[in-house]
Amino acid sequence: MLKADFLFLFLREVGKPVREGLQLRDYSNFRIGGPADYFFEAGSVEELKSAVRVAREFRVPFFIIGGGYNLLFDDAGYRGLILKNSSRGLALCGPGACLKATAGTPIGDLVDFAVENNLEGFEFLAGIPGTVGGAVFGNAGAFGQCIGDVLEEAVLLKGDGEEGRVLKDYFAFSYRHSKLKIEHDILLEAIFRLRLRDKAKIQEKIEENLAVRAKKHPLRETAYAGSFFKNPALPDGTKTAAGYLLEQVGARELRVGGAAVYPGHCNFLINANNATAGDVLSLAAELKKRVKDMFGIGLEEEVMFLQASASGF
Repeated sequence: MLKADFLFLFLREVGKPVREGLQLRDYSNFRIGGPADYFFEAGSVEELKSAVRVAREFRVPFFIIGGGYNLLFDDAGYRGLILKNSSRGLALCGPGACLKATAGTPIGDLVDFAVENNLEGFEFLAGIPGTVGGAVFGNAGAFGQCIGDVLEEAVLLKGDGEEGRVLKDYFAFSYRHSKLKIEHDILLEAIFRLRLRDKAKIQEKIEENLAVRAKKHPLRETAYAGSFFKNPALPDGTKTAAGYLLEQVGARELRVGGAAVYPGHCNFLINANNATAGDVLSLAAELKKRVKDMFGIGLEEEVMFLQASASGF
């Protein structure tokens, strides 16, 4: 690949220049990460599709981000193109309680729009940061519900560059997982089926959920990525809280370098003092070892570590 050719074609096809050497810590709620070779923030679906098309033509590895949560960037940055999807859009669709959202739409906007239109079904998402695309990608959820429960269909940009409409079953949703994690498909738009209900009742449930979250989650200004580990299954198949297991092995207030376990809830790892990705990974490895040694349970990360040399699409 000739760098000049890539930059020229990107500008011609997308209509805006790609940026070079941006520090990824500025786009991560963990506030960790080195420079990306290239960075572009897509403000529309068309810009996103054009950027992906140029990256694929030049075989430039790329990774799409939303709000910068559930993600740990490498200290060395990223050898390729980081695409921040900021394409936003919300609308009612079809008969009944149907809502469609563009993938770059913040989850908070999604919840607010539903409340304004007397639509019940997103209350469990209240307080969860990030974007619709990231939520579908990781099947985000809380209070025993997940976004896959209410998704009806979606529009994807397939690995061959074609757009396609798929139904819910395509995603093979499971706990904090969707097919998007293993396929080269990119979510462009999601369509949700909700329920009509009194606005006051919907808001009341949201306030209850936010109050529960406030008791255990770090303050919004805290540098962290969200719950670090998935809740594991016991031998009998029942789920147990990762935070509980971590507390039992003495995780509270444990730290490595600038990375620390949040004292209010052991399943949150925070950037307490200029932590590096290496600090976070070392701390996570120690926590996993302690849980394995005491309980024989292997914890699995919910937060994704994006290596500098990660392969693209």
